[in-house]
Amino acid sequence: MYHYRLCFSKEGDLKFLSHLDLMRTFIRALRRAGVPVAYSKGFNPQPKLSFAAPLGVGLEGKNEYLDLYLSEHREENKLMESFNEQFPPGLKIKKISTVELNQHPLASVIGAALYVANLPAVPPDLPQTLAGILHMDTLVKVRQDKKNVKKVDLRPFIYDLKIKDVDGKDTLFMLLATGSKGGVRPQEVLELLHLERDTEIKVYRQDLFILEGGTLKNPEGICSVYYL
Repeated sequence: MYHYRLCFSKEGDLKFLSHLDLMRTFIRALRRAGVPVAYSKGFNPQPKLSFAAPLGVGLEGKNEYLDLYLSEHREENKLMESFNEQFPPGLKIKKISTVELNQHPLASVIGAALYVANLPAVPPDLPQTLAGILHMDTLVKVRQDKKNVKKVDLRPFIYDLKIKDVDGKDTLFMLLATGSKGGVRPQEVLELLHLERDTEIKVYRQDLFILEGGTLKNPEGICSVYYL
């Protein structure tokens, strides 16, 4: 069995594709391209592939990641071409690398995500608001779903917030926790900044990171990263 790590982008109208539909799109592309995907064992074998972290519906992803296992070796560039020939517009493999079989799937080690928001206008007090949030010890929010109402401290999940000028535009960078240990959604951060009602703000996920000893590591370094 062979382990490959894929970096891909999901943009345009495909940002409205659900995580389940995205997985189905990949599986269809595998079958149409004749890629020898490996299958799990048991009564209901499934293709062995796993995404690093689900992307919320309505968000574009510039550098998303997928672990894929094949029963036969394939050359990375040819494998990438096979995928991209089958994908709809808006979905594109950017890079594929071969990974050791004993490496953990990214889904078990990803700990942070970098979200970017293009701001049409910056409120005068926004820099002070960002600094205030980062100096807080706790930041409790009430989360409610169909079954439960609970209080969650969001502060441990907010690693960094910065405003930078990118190509003459004010841009908000949000480095947030994600993964199995919990996290915070970019929309929740916009609510803290009183920006959630601005429909002109466009948010996308720039990249994902592995947390190792308090430092950030790009998955295998196979895609360029916009570091803060």
